[in-house]
Order: sequence, then C-alpha cells, then structure tokens
Amino acid sequence: MSERRERMMAGEEAYLLPRDQGPIRRYVRDVVDARRFSLLGLFMPSALALLFVMFAVPQLQLYMSPAMLVLMALMTVDGIMLGRKVSRRVDAKFPNNTESRWKLGLYAAGRASQMRRMRAPRPQVERGASIG
Repeated sequence: MSERRERMMAGEEAYLLPRDQGPIRRYVRDVVDARRFSLLGLFMPSALALLFVMFAVPQLQLYMSPAMLVLMALMTVDGIMLGRKVSRRVDAKFPNNTESRWKLGLYAAGRASQMRRMRAPRPQVERGASIG
C-alpha cells in the first residue's frame, strides 16, 4: 500500500478525502465506529447469502425475497435512527456547526453500512467505547 493511502487509512487529517475532513466528521466516524451492533452492517453479508441461497436452493426463493424486504426496511429504520442520533450529538458537541443534519446523517449511515474491516479511514475507537 502506498504511503499516502496508509496515512489516509490511519486517519491523518492532511491525507483524508475532502468528505472525511474536519473535527465534526471525525466525531461522526467515532460515534458510528463505537456502536456495538448495526443492522446496516449486515447488508453486504445478507445480499451475498441471498444470492447463494437463491441459486443453490431455488425452493427458498419464495421465503427469502420477503425476508430480505423486511431486513431492508429494518436497515432503513436503523439508518434513520442513527442519522438522528448523530445529528443530536453533533449539535450538542458543536453548537456552531454549519453542516446540514441531512448530510451528517447520510455520512453516518453510509459509514455504518460498510463492514467494519472495510471502512476508510480505519476505525479509531473500539466497539462500545464511550464517545464524549
């Protein structure tokens, strides 16, 4: 891995993409990364499982499609709740914040939808850590 990418993955501010820069975005990343469990993180594994099951066992297609729709609805609710939580916490910690709540919510949901090992920059906090 190149030195620039390695520094970006380590979270060094000068090497981050513009969408990831700033103390507010760092705080949002920490809040998302500190969550113990997220339904949003199940999207990719569940999609792969669905593809495998639908090709391997066609008889289960009738049951898997509605189950995936329910999972997608639950993930949507989880994303909305996460966005609201992040917005409230950012407003409390950064009262002069000018970034829109909508953008912060989408940023948080997008990060939460990635598997923890695949997130860029890498998580800087442990699961369950207390974020002030």
